[in-house]
Order: sequence, then C-alpha cells, then structure tokens
Amino acid sequence: MKTSPIIFLLIAGFISLNYTYMIAQDFIILHSGHSHNDYTREQPLYDALKYGYTSIEVDVFLQDNRLVVTHDDKKLNEKPAIEELYLNPLRSIIEQNGGTVFKNDSTQLVLMVDLKSDKEVTYYALRSLFEKYLDIIEWHRGEEVIWGPIKVLLTGGPPIDIIEKEQTRYFYVDGAVDQWSEDYPVNLMPRASTNYRNYFKWYGKGEMPESEEAELKRLIEKAHLVGRKVRFWGCPNKTEVWEKLLDEGADWINVDDLKGFNEFYRSWINK
Repeated sequence: MKTSPIIFLLIAGFISLNYTYMIAQDFIILHSGHSHNDYTREQPLYDALKYGYTSIEVDVFLQDNRLVVTHDDKKLNEKPAIEELYLNPLRSIIEQNGGTVFKNDSTQLVLMVDLKSDKEVTYYALRSLFEKYLDIIEWHRGEEVIWGPIKVLLTGGPPIDIIEKEQTRYFYVDGAVDQWSEDYPVNLMPRASTNYRNYFKWYGKGEMPESEEAELKRLIEKAHLVGRKVRFWGCPNKTEVWEKLLDEGADWINVDDLKGFNEFYRSWINK
C-alpha cells in the first residue's frame, strides 16, 4: 500500500513536533556520513537526522510544476513533493532549534538534490521554489555569502554553466574527481563525487591491493589539493570498506545502512 502525499505531510508535521524526542541521549553528529537512497525509507529525513547524518540525498522529478521526491517517473501523483517531505519539516526543526538543524550545534546540513528529470527545466523549478526558503539555506548575492543552516548541492547533471553565471545563486554543484570538474571553482563545486566501483574491486575481504590503495590515495589527494571534499558512492556497506576510506581521508561515504554506519563511526572516531 502506497502512502499518499497528504499522509506524508501529516506524518512529517507530527514527527517534526517530536523531533527532539526522537534523538537518543547519546546522539552524535556524523561528519562523514551521506544518507543515500532516500526513496527506500518511510521517513527519509528523520531517519537520517536521528542518526546524525549531515548530508542527505534527495531524488526529484518535475511533474506538473511539482518537484516530486522519487527515483523514477512511476506513479508520480502518489509521491510527496520536496517541500512536504523535506523543506517545511526542516524549517520547523530549524525554528525549534533557534536557527540550526542540530540542536546546540551550528553544523550545516548538506541537502544534495539529484535531478531526475530535464536538467535545465528542473533547475529553474528548483530555483523558483528555493526563493521561498532563503531563510534556511546558504546563498550567494554577488560576492557576498549569506550563511544558512542548510547548503543545497545539486547533482545528477545540473546546468552548471547557467548556475555559475547567476548573480544571485542558491545552489552549489556536485562534481567529479577527474575530468571536467577541474575547470570550476571550489566555491561553486565544493564536493567531488566518484563511483567506488569504477576504480576498485576490493570489497573488504583481506587487505586492499596495493595498486588500488595507491589509486585511492591519488583520488583523495587530487580533490583535496584544490580544496574539494571527496564523496564515494556505490561502495559496499561494510565496516572494512568504511574504515579504509576514512583512514585514507575520504570526506563523505554513501550509506544505505544508517544505523550500522552510525555504530561504526562511533568506534572509529574513538580509535
């Protein structure tokens, strides 16, 4: 049975009022965990926040002027809009916490929006929508940066050349470690994302081969040299892989097992 957009909105409103209650007493902020595959969870925003994730991925598809949270174009009328599932609840949380996503902590939340429909048309729809949320996002007015508790990062092939020329810019852009991303400044493209499986066959059994370890170091160093943070996606959800990536300096790791990574990260930072 599918949940209707109205039910999603009612659930989101109820949970936002009880957000503080949801967080465990031993809550910890995960500075390296990226919550992936939001569409697989009933409560993607709250599941990520209650485990301390500071980067969340949202897949959107434009349909009849609605930015629908979905991974594909199936049954779009049954899917919730991004403002219902994310933006309005986040605004409530930020108001409740006195201006931050995380209570008593100014760590910004990176909301990474993956464009699943026509890139340029979807970008302009997102731009129009986020004009209503300038009170909670970081944005640029010329050379001035107006701080906000949320940084919005576009991925999935956004029209970067259009975005770069905007005098009033609401978004950052996700790039790649190699090739074209080198041509863009860090204040536009702060993150470099790479498919783990394009480079590595090691899935956590035994030691990582020396050749793959050297390649891992190269990718991370290349991004860090210009000031970008590195995100690996498509990597196995295994503690051995997570540990190796973090030990070598990876900044962000795509995570599907939210609770498992939270438990691993606690032990890793105390190592």
